[in-house]
Amino acid sequence: MKREFNAPAAETELRMPLDTKVVIWVFCGAAGAGLGFAVPWLLQSAAKHPIPYADTVRFLGSFDSPAMVIGRPVLLAVIGLVIGLFLTYHSATLRITDRSITIIEGDDTRVIARDQVGGVFHRGGKVRIESPVGRVLFDDDVEGKKAVIAKAFRRHHYPWEGA
Repeated sequence: MKREFNAPAAETELRMPLDTKVVIWVFCGAAGAGLGFAVPWLLQSAAKHPIPYADTVRFLGSFDSPAMVIGRPVLLAVIGLVIGLFLTYHSATLRITDRSITIIEGDDTRVIARDQVGGVFHRGGKVRIESPVGRVLFDDDVEGKKAVIAKAFRRHHYPWEGA
């Protein structure tokens, strides 16, 4: 099998890795559970200060039945997990080929043709793709270190503007 010297490079994908997603899910769920355990104490502490409806706040913080003690952290952990899932679902995935860049964010997919790209660079922790006339085509967080991101775009011969 003879391989051509100038064969196009395969597709390169920049996306949030699964281990990072799991860390976000666990953190959001744990933060929700922690908040569920802390809510009574926070409400009782707030009721000690001269705030409007202090009696109502004190009353809401006084629930100590087993269902509330267990249910509140579980419910808030589930809410935290849903927030984490939402955040990771909407993180950008870039599929880079020699002909185009496909950007997937949640249910939205956009394709930027190679001839529409005037420059690509890393700006403030985000990847920015501009047209030849300076119109911003993409400006969002992309997982990976700057060197990895730069290598992915250079591999497909996009004009990387970063130093």
